[in-house]
Amino acid sequence: MRNILNYYGLTFWLLTIALLSWPTDGDAQTQKIRISLSSRSNTNTTYYVAQARGIFKDEGLEVEFIQVNPRLGAMAVLNGDVTFTTSFVSTFRGVVQGLPMKTVFVLLKKGIYHLMVRPDIIKDVQELKGKKLGVTAVNGGDHIIGRELLRMKGVDPNLVQAIAVGEPSLRAQAVLTNLVQAVSVSPPHDLMLQQQGLKAVSGPPEIGVPSSGLFASDRLIKENPQILRRTIRAALKANKFIDANREETIRIMAKLVPQSLETAARSYDVELKQLARDGQMTDAEIEFQMDRLAEKRRPLDEVRDFSFARAALKELESTR
Repeated sequence: MRNILNYYGLTFWLLTIALLSWPTDGDAQTQKIRISLSSRSNTNTTYYVAQARGIFKDEGLEVEFIQVNPRLGAMAVLNGDVTFTTSFVSTFRGVVQGLPMKTVFVLLKKGIYHLMVRPDIIKDVQELKGKKLGVTAVNGGDHIIGRELLRMKGVDPNLVQAIAVGEPSLRAQAVLTNLVQAVSVSPPHDLMLQQQGLKAVSGPPEIGVPSSGLFASDRLIKENPQILRRTIRAALKANKFIDANREETIRIMAKLVPQSLETAARSYDVELKQLARDGQMTDAEIEFQMDRLAEKRRPLDEVRDFSFARAALKELESTR
């Protein structure tokens, strides 16, 4: 097992697409942590706000964001290369299959996605039968939701071939050059593609899948719970700021994710409505996703630990 994890650790560093970091002036008490993100997108607004507003720093954390393929995020956590990974679907599936990790925080319970096509090539969603759908990774979050978007319009998703292309910018290029005929993307990328002439042939599903959260190793939870408490407390503070400060949040979004203020505002009004303000999912919601995303079940206590989120909420409420 150790050799396998070491292999994935090496692969993680070789395949990391980009390194995004914002330096902070920490003191001797500051703890450095790394958080892996699957892409630069508005789904991670909570973390961007916590960084930009100095909330992480207030909690004694110096945070480095690393962009990495979602399939490698879990192995990076287990190897100790990063402290947390945020990609939900692939990590959650791995946890249910037995990885020694837990879901400790949830940002978005239902991802907002649109199915985008070139209207000069695809006139109607039915024409996607036998065509290709560009996704981050096969069976990843955008693929699963993309299948729902097809099904909503009466198209059997098994008739559309999923092609792993990568992050949103690569998916955009793939559909623009007709390498694939459709892509499943979240804000702000849907609007950005609209501005390049693409159109949405299917909108957000009634039931989506969580698109962002925090996953920590069992070892970290046991040996360094203080980092967990600080990080989750910072995320909850950032969520509160987002709720109360629309304009400033939009400015932060536009600064840290390439997009216009208008695009960021639309994303704020549509996507951030799905924020899990308490950072938690109910046991019924966890069980539903377990049945949906994995081929087997695992005891809930081995899959999730929201005790830190509950404790942080209690602390924050007592200081009001």
